[in-house]
Amino acid sequence: MITAGNYHRLNVVRMKDAGAYLDDGATGILLPRRFVPRGTKVGDEITVFVYHDSDDRLIATTQHPKAVVGDIALLQVVATTPHGAFLDWGLMKDLFVPHSKQIAPMRKGGEYLVHLYIDAQTGRVAASQYLEHMLSNDVLTVKEKDEVDLIVYRQTELGWMVIINQKHKGLLYASDVFQPLRVGDRLKGYIKQIREDGKIDVAPGIA
Repeated sequence: MITAGNYHRLNVVRMKDAGAYLDDGATGILLPRRFVPRGTKVGDEITVFVYHDSDDRLIATTQHPKAVVGDIALLQVVATTPHGAFLDWGLMKDLFVPHSKQIAPMRKGGEYLVHLYIDAQTGRVAASQYLEHMLSNDVLTVKEKDEVDLIVYRQTELGWMVIINQKHKGLLYASDVFQPLRVGDRLKGYIKQIREDGKIDVAPGIA
């Protein structure tokens, strides 16, 4: 099943002036000519990212977005409207954040940590500032001394709350940090300690 907001490997079923049409089991998904790799022919398999265009049609691109559905990423606001804000996620069409998914009104030029999801009403990729429901330490997928990917979430009295592997929350103590940090920064780290209550202490670098 072809879903918006993800990468797919699709076969070229026909070539037209507008570009290459890729097999979706129906009328085909257009890969605009500007994104068609040179030498592409019918039958070739291409890795593409699929999302909705301005006319609400699925469209393909060989561009690489800054995040896909399910990811948490720091993105910049390029425009605001009475209905929400638009973020630069690396594609020709910007990513929408409804007002209802903003913790506070976003401002143009600001950078915000958001989660990408599929809007249930429109089927389009959208973004939300509300991240807590995405993060849980109830069932852990990490263990002590594991190397992990960290995203700085917010500052606390003890240091920095971080997102671990896009799944869990952890604490990076200020005493372990020897570089300036800000929300959205990404860094490598390791699991320093997993406490009995499920809270996780992390440290930068490799164990």
